[in-house]
Order: sequence, then structure tokens, then C-alpha cells
Amino acid sequence: MRGPGVFTCAVAALHLVLLASSLEIHGQNVLVVREKWSNADKKQILPRISLSTDEFDGSDACVSLRLRMKPLSANKTLQIEFNELGIQNYCVLLIQRGRHDNNTIWWKELFKDQRSKVKIRKHSSINKHLDVRRERVWELQYKCFMAMGGSTVHVAVLDFNQTLISDSYTVNQPPEDYRVPVYKVTPDILSKHFVVDVEAGQEVHMRLCYKSITVCEKIISQKINSDLNRTVTLHLPYLVPCLCVEMYYTGVDARRHTTCPLKDKILPGGGEVLSSSSLQLFGSSVLQWEHHCPSVQFKPDVSLCWQPSRNHSQCISIQNSTLLMRDLKYNVSDVDKHPHMCLKFFLNESHQVFCPFSSDLSEWDVTVVPGSWRLYVRLSSSIPASFSAQLCVKEGGTCDLKENVHTVQMEEGMRDVEMTVTLPFFTSGLCVQVWRSEPALRGRRIICPDFTHRRWGLVVAASLVLLVTITTVCIVTYKLIKRQTSVWRSAERKPVLLVCSTDETSHISAVCALAYGLQEELRMDVRLAQWAQCSTQKSLAQLGPAPWLYGQCQQVHSVGGMVLIAWSPKAQQTFLQWRESDSGGKVGKTGQKDKMLLEEWSDKQGQKCIESQSSITASVFNASLTSMWAGLQSERHGQGFGLVCFQGLSGTRCIPKELRGIRRYCLPRDLSNLIHELDINVHGPRSRDQNRSKWCCWPRLFSKGLSFWLSQRLARRLDAWLPRTPAKPDRKCLLKPSHKVPSEKALNKKLKKERRENICPHAVAEKNVECNLDTQKALLG
Repeated sequence: MRGPGVFTCAVAALHLVLLASSLEIHGQNVLVVREKWSNADKKQILPRISLSTDEFDGSDACVSLRLRMKPLSANKTLQIEFNELGIQNYCVLLIQRGRHDNNTIWWKELFKDQRSKVKIRKHSSINKHLDVRRERVWELQYKCFMAMGGSTVHVAVLDFNQTLISDSYTVNQPPEDYRVPVYKVTPDILSKHFVVDVEAGQEVHMRLCYKSITVCEKIISQKINSDLNRTVTLHLPYLVPCLCVEMYYTGVDARRHTTCPLKDKILPGGGEVLSSSSLQLFGSSVLQWEHHCPSVQFKPDVSLCWQPSRNHSQCISIQNSTLLMRDLKYNVSDVDKHPHMCLKFFLNESHQVFCPFSSDLSEWDVTVVPGSWRLYVRLSSSIPASFSAQLCVKEGGTCDLKENVHTVQMEEGMRDVEMTVTLPFFTSGLCVQVWRSEPALRGRRIICPDFTHRRWGLVVAASLVLLVTITTVCIVTYKLIKRQTSVWRSAERKPVLLVCSTDETSHISAVCALAYGLQEELRMDVRLAQWAQCSTQKSLAQLGPAPWLYGQCQQVHSVGGMVLIAWSPKAQQTFLQWRESDSGGKVGKTGQKDKMLLEEWSDKQGQKCIESQSSITASVFNASLTSMWAGLQSERHGQGFGLVCFQGLSGTRCIPKELRGIRRYCLPRDLSNLIHELDINVHGPRSRDQNRSKWCCWPRLFSKGLSFWLSQRLARRLDAWLPRTPAKPDRKCLLKPSHKVPSEKALNKKLKKERRENICPHAVAEKNVECNLDTQKALLG
């Protein structure tokens, strides 16, 4: 019985020795420093190098260095360089003695930040009875510098870039048992394959495998004769860090060499660890995650999700359902084990969904039936429990909770229970989350019923109702507008008399544009002296300017019309001349006296300019002043008269203060007020019953809108005939009634001068503006 036990212990001890030897071989860059005493009388050549081959690792050998030298001073740094000739394999050591501790040596490899220290191993003191002079000597031993068997290694020892000693060494060939194939593996991550180049003259076995702690699990294996084919392409099933290539000779018990090109590579998305892994259920409470690289520690984030249907690409995440891993195992004893309840693994930038549960593990079931305005949640359970339901809106990979939680209790013996969940109006992506709340289970079932056709029916019905309502409102509005428009078009128009106050071309053009606009846009009966003068009717020529004007004023006022006088600086001057000529500039106190004086002055002025003026403008204007002054002094207080000023030609401040009781309009700014006043005159005052009517606001609103629209049209017509830049204020506009005006004698001289120029008032075509109605329409259109 002792034989097998002793043999087993021996085998275990041998394995431990081999493991320690292997660790010592691979424990590269180990430095040992010994301090010895040497006979000073004995001649020695220092420093001295000794190189040897100690161990083999496949085709590579461990080259050891022994350096015998004098102790290193505290302020010196020793540099040792290793260089394998023919290839780029070199190593540089920097050695320095400790400054504060003389028994410590600091050393490191060049281009590496890590430093190491070793204690100086000292031998016992010298024998004092021996009459021999001795000195301290250091012996440095460094192992090992890995080089290929048969190659040449050059070693140099330097002190402050000064070479102390150098030597070359040929590395021994490894024994037959230590030899491994010479090859090179080049990974191609994008194409997912390895390219293996094998040195010629070799017959080897090659394997693609997953490397674990002890073995390399084979994926594929093949035999290669490098004389026939030196390059082999290996297609990779997954990009994982433990995917390796293993090579060895075809002999019995040949040494194997493994290369893992992806071990230190940065794989896209963390590699394909999740897609190559699997999830296995043990019993009903433990899930174990298995992957191909157990030697590498992965820590994925795991949470529950609901898959609407089997093998569906989308899995809706469930909030607050994270599972904790322990030794690659998950406790799922309190998880709802429905077949559509899955686990979503997240690792770096990749994720994977696993659905390990089956239908026989679930203890309850639910169905959702859609209605027009609500959802009917029907539950069935094999055990007494409490269930809850809540609406949510699905957005992407989550379902945001909405509304309140509905709860129902199922007692023992109850099989089917129904809950009603009210739906909000016109909300898309609606689902319902159902879960067991007591005894509580983690995970929620997210059910999205197909009630689109029901909701679309409501949408179509509501759209039809809205369309019918809008159509009805449009028809009623159109009929009302048409009715009001027809009433407005068919209403009896009351006349408007327009009077010019000067013969200036711009003034007459603006007045004609206003008259034509009122006639065309408002369809009003506009009366203008220039039109009556050029018309076929001879009433103006037969009656004379003043009688014609008095007759027109009487006709307009008798039917409720309005007389509009286009004011100008010359009109102000004319008015002031009459006021100054009356009693030395004093304003009369009696209206009848003022009327007689103005009529007398108007007739006198008309007789003086019958043969001198080029138009009847002055006579008509003087007669209109007489009528306006009489109306202003009467009980009507100027009602039925209006003063019109044009921007750029005159202003309201040109109107004397005695005439401020007359309505004033500055055009085109006050066009809306003027048209509204004329519109009221056209329709006439409303009756008392009509004002009490509920619908009286509608005609007024229509009238306001129409006035604004017509004012915009008339403003565009007037802008074409008014100056582009504001005219400078005429100094005559600034005259006051008390200022001195030209005397009667000066006016008579001016009239005689005009007679000498033979300007006949009937010669309209030579110096006045053409005011024929057809010509004005063509010009303004």
C-alpha cells in the first residue's frame, strides 16, 4: 500500500520542481549581486564577462551573464547592453548603487518605468590570522536574456558612455525535445481571420483553439508541410481574447507552442464574448453564464427585459430589474419565469439577449382585450396573489409609465379576474405593464394590444365631424359676406362733391386720383368741377362756376352727401385775404354779415379773374368757401363739409383756426376714417330696432374691414401721384390772420398783368391739367 502513495508523492514533488523551474526560467530580468573578498596581490583583469546558456523555452534559450568587477561607486551608473544580431531583439540595463543605503542596488530596463532593488549578498569577513592583503570584488549575475538557439548575442558594459568591456556569444541549439516550430501569426480583425506563416522545411501540426488555464480547447486542427504551403489562413468563429494558435512537430510527445494574437488587442465593441456565450438554467432558481474564455474575467451588466414575441429583435427593458452575478451565476428565484421574460447582457459597447425560461415555469397568465376607450386586463392564477397593471408609452427600447396603478386581489379558488384600464385620447404607442405585486416577483409583462383599427375609426369619425363643422362655418360666413356685399353694392349712393383750391398740377392730380378712386372702389357719385367742365353737359358753362357750386352743394346736402374741399397753402392765403379785407382785419361777430361780405368778395374776385385765369378753380373754390362759412355759422355747425389735405402738398396746420370746426382728413393717412365716414353716409343711420338686434355687430365689423381694405387700395393710388419726399413747409401756411396781406391795389395790378398775357380761362388744353374722365381713368389705371 505504501508503494503507490510514495509514487504519487514523488510525481507531485516532480511537478512542483518542474513548475518552479519553469517559473524561474520565465522569471526574466533577475539580478543577483554578491560582494566577495579577493587576494589583492593576485593579478586579476577586471571587469570580466562570462556568458552561458542555461534553460530553453522551445526554440528560445535563456542567456545568463556573469560580470566580475570592482564595487560600484555611489555616484556612478553602470549600463549593460544585450543585442541579438540579425534581428531587433535588444535589452539595456541601468544599475546604480543606493545613495542612502550602500547595501542596496537599484536597477531597471531602459524604456520601462518600473524600478527594482536587490540587496548585496556579502560573504563572511576575512580571517585576521592570515597575513594576506585582500580587496572587495562584485559578482553580478543576470538571467536571463531570451535569444533564439544558434544566434549570436553581443554584450557591452559601459560607464558614462565609455565601454569597459564587451563580448559576443553564440547561443547553443536547444535539444530535440525543446524544439518548437518557427512561425508567425498575423491577425486581421476586420476580416476575422489569422494568417499563419511557417518557416520552410517543417512538417507541423496546427490547431485553432480557445485557451483556458490548463488546456487549449480545439476548434480546428490540420497538418502542414511548409515545403508545399508556407501560408495558411484560419477563419475565426468569434473575436475573443482567448482565441489562440497552437503549433508542434509531428513527433511523439513534441513540445507545443501557443500564440494568442488577440490577447492584448482592442476588439471592436468589446469583442464577441456575449454572442459566443450561453446561459443555462439549473433547477428553477440558478442561471449560469458560460463563455469560451474562463481565464479572463468579464463583468457584464444584466437586467430583465420583455420580448413581445419569440425570436423578436426587440426586447423592452424593465426598470429596476438588475441582476447581480456571483461566480458567473445569477439567482432568479424571485423572477417572473414567463417564456417572454428574458435577460439582456451588456458588455462594453455590445449587448446580447437570452431567454432561458419555458412555459411550464409560469404560475399565472394574463390577456389584454382592447376596447374603444379602455383595455380589459383578464388574469388567471394557480395561487392566491395580488396583481397590478399600469399604462405605459413605448418609446424605443423602453416603456415610460403613465397614469395610475390598478390593483386587484385574487383569492383562493378564483380563476379569472378582469381589470379595466381607461385609455387617454389620441395617444399612440400605448401598452400595459402587468406584474405580480404580492407575493412580489421581479419583472413586468409588457403587452401592447393591436387596437389601431378601433382608434383609427374614432379618428376618422372625429375628422369627419370637424370637416363638416368647418364646411358649415365657411358656407355661413360666405353667405353672410355675400349678403353684406350685395347690400353694400346695391345700396343707394349718396353724392360727394370734391372742390380743388389751386391750379397746381400735383394738387389737381391728387384730387382727380381721389375722385376716381372713390368712384371706382366705393361706387360713389363723385362730382368734380374739372369733370363737369370737360363733359358734354353745358350746365357749368351755362350757369357759371358760383351758381353751379351753390346748386351742387344744395343737391348734395339735400340727399345727405358730403362736400370735400381739398385744402392747400393757396386756399389759406385766399381765406386770410377775405378775413383781412373785412373791417381792417377784425373778425365779424354776425354770421349773416360774414356771409354777405364773403359772397361780395367772391363775386368781386370772380369778376376780376374771368379773363385772366386758365381754369374755373378759383371761382368754384371761392363759392365753396361761402357755402362752408354759411354752414359753419348755421345750426348745422359745418356738418356735411370736410377739409382734405394731402401729405407732401399741405398739412392740417395750414387750415385757419376759424375752420377747425370742420372735419379734417390728412390723406392717405386718414383714408380709413374718411371711407368709414362715407360708408356710414352711404348706408345711412341705423334704426333703433336694428341697433338692439344681436346681429348688429356683424355689419359694423364688415364695414370696418371693408373700410380698411378700400383705404389700402386708395392709398396705393394716391401714392403714385403724391411727392416721394416730404415737401418743405410753405411759409404761407405759417401766416396768421393778423399778418399783413397784399392790398387791393396790388391785387388789381396783378390781374392787369395777367390780362396782358391773354390767358383765357377757357384755354384749358394749353396750361392746365387734362381732366377728361376717360383720360383720368387711363392715366390712373
